[in-house]
Amino acid sequence: MRSFCTLSDKNYLKQGLALIKSLETVVASGQFLDSYILYYLCLDEETYNALEDEDVVRIKLSEVENTREDIVKYKERKAYNEYCWSLASTFCRYLLEEKRLPNILYIDSDIYFYQDPQIIYDELGEKSIGIIRHRHNTSYSQDGEYNVGIVYFKNTEEGLECLRWWNDCILNELRPELATCGDQKYLEEFVPVWGDHVCILDKTFAHGAPWNFRLYVYDNFKNDGTVIWGDKEQPLVFNHFSRFKVDTENGINPTSGQYMDHTLRGEVFNIPEVKQMYIDYAREILSI
Repeated sequence: MRSFCTLSDKNYLKQGLALIKSLETVVASGQFLDSYILYYLCLDEETYNALEDEDVVRIKLSEVENTREDIVKYKERKAYNEYCWSLASTFCRYLLEEKRLPNILYIDSDIYFYQDPQIIYDELGEKSIGIIRHRHNTSYSQDGEYNVGIVYFKNTEEGLECLRWWNDCILNELRPELATCGDQKYLEEFVPVWGDHVCILDKTFAHGAPWNFRLYVYDNFKNDGTVIWGDKEQPLVFNHFSRFKVDTENGINPTSGQYMDHTLRGEVFNIPEVKQMYIDYAREILSI
């Protein structure tokens, strides 16, 4: 059994519902090799109520907050968006410590799957920790070399130790030199400290996002869903539709004006394959 988790408030509810549908579509296609449970942290009542008929395990934010005083104290002294950034590590920790899950794959709610997530587990093997690169960044960037869109922890001594360190650093504001992009740059410490227990999920699959679309060649994408990254041909397993907005009056706004340098001032969205993915995602969002 695979255990996934995500979170959102009502502002990202449509993205969360699209994520749910993408996972259901993968299962219906017959590709998925194992069953899964998706745990959904609902940051408000609207989200909790809207997910009543979905095949997810709904968890109210108050259930998580009631388990630890440091979560509430952090919430009291931080802006709402900063608090939300802390919840990926907090929710994963709750699921491993309180629910005693054997492992958890955190997924940002604005991610959409095209191919079997099993490939992530195949690459993880027996590792206790999994992270993905941005692919356009190095550790010199304040945004961090790695992205929190997908993070994996196994409920082992090393996995739990790493997760607790990450969460404690955020909630107790330790290591301020790593607090330059919410919870993200802390991931750079995983490999130096936990070494061989960490899998950098880079070898067998690709993942799209506004910051790395320009790095790919899409010659075979329409035929088999693969892209070329450097000397590797890889299946594009998911897209991260970060900062995406769409409405019936103004149409698609891929990144709400963000990531201009990474997207060649928006030109990457004219790549036919990328453009089509955004059109399809917009239709999905508008249909919800």
